[in-house]
Amino acid sequence: MRDSTGGVIAASTQEATGGDAAAFVALVEPLLPAAYRLAAAMLRSDTEAEDAVQEAMFKAWRHFGRFRRDAEMKPWLLAIVANECRRQRRSRWFWVIKTSDAIDAGDPVRPEVHAIHADLRRALDRLPHDQRLVVMLRYYLDLSFDEVAQVMKISTKAAKSRTYRALERLRLSPEVLADE
Repeated sequence: MRDSTGGVIAASTQEATGGDAAAFVALVEPLLPAAYRLAAAMLRSDTEAEDAVQEAMFKAWRHFGRFRRDAEMKPWLLAIVANECRRQRRSRWFWVIKTSDAIDAGDPVRPEVHAIHADLRRALDRLPHDQRLVVMLRYYLDLSFDEVAQVMKISTKAAKSRTYRALERLRLSPEVLADE
């Protein structure tokens, strides 16, 4: 198994699969920021994202014995997070308690940067879910096309195709996107 830099992970998956919680935490802890960013992008709510990541980590721990030792940890874990986010989106309560994204007023970033981020967020929100997800995985989480394919459970060719279509759609003006 390899880490995000391509090196061999020193932490023993043998210990983690044997029920050693500390070994499991050592393996997944570096991946938590990416897991949270994915959940936040999919659910558009910080609170829901935290819940989804927490539930996904529990499921990963419970099913870690099924993890193939020759597989990459990051796509495996992000697939669990993505599946948990999908499950939450399907739940009937998600749409009742969903909150809107708000820009943190205490953020020292210049107003024009907030405006650009808001425009980008609106453009991404207009994308179909699968296209938005592929953009988030590829460009926000910096996953390879192979890893995107693993997380989304599609072929690498399909991941590339969806990315291309999403980027083409983002290149369109907001008026065209709104009319579709």
